[in-house]
Amino acid sequence: MNGRDEGRFDAQALYDALDSQRSARGMSWRQVALEVGVSVSTLTRTKQGGRLEVDGMLAMVRWLGRTVESFTRGAIRKAGNAHQ
Repeated sequence: MNGRDEGRFDAQALYDALDSQRSARGMSWRQVALEVGVSVSTLTRTKQGGRLEVDGMLAMVRWLGRTVESFTRGAIRKAGNAHQ
């Protein structure tokens, strides 16, 4: 990973966190979308790594109880190193 990737938002990590929380709570993607306040297509775009609207991304992060920074590639890498 090069230095330019350090601060980039990682949509896949966000999707993985959403899926983990969804599964733990026994929810469907439609239920997640309703609770978060985004469309199912926004969740699909997140899975596919597509561009996210800021409001939708913030709503998903808030639903998870996390910070936006926790989904940047540098933060994810540092968290992974802390567990080693």
